[in-house]
Amino acid sequence: MSMETETYMLEAIYEGRKAQGNTGTNPPVGAIIVKGGKIVGRGHTAHLGGPHAEIRALEMAGNKARGATLYCTLEPCAHYGRTGPCCVAVTNAGIKKVVIGIRDPFPKVDGKGIKYLEEQGVETEVGFYEEMIREDLATFLSQVNQ
Repeated sequence: MSMETETYMLEAIYEGRKAQGNTGTNPPVGAIIVKGGKIVGRGHTAHLGGPHAEIRALEMAGNKARGATLYCTLEPCAHYGRTGPCCVAVTNAGIKKVVIGIRDPFPKVDGKGIKYLEEQGVETEVGFYEEMIREDLATFLSQVNQ
């Protein structure tokens, strides 16, 4: 793992921890957007039914998201629920690369977000700080695995 990936993935993990206990049944995800070596957007999952971490980070980054790299603790969602799919918002914003801590085992996602990103020409890397992220998402993961 490169020093850059390590640094920004840890930032995403710390960002996700801000959401602990406040997301209902949604996972407390963290997201960081980096362009030119600088963080231009950050976000964590809002209350249940509110924006996901990726959306909040994209809103903060605005036009700076185009050509940037997104670091997120969990695979961007790929389904319509209370919010639209994050993977679509990520590609619409022009993100060029997505670095993902762990794949989302939720059946409506489970690799579909990664597949969509790759089909749209977005580079993806998966599998960073998996043990730490699984601990942070333990409640969500136990619900999914029931």
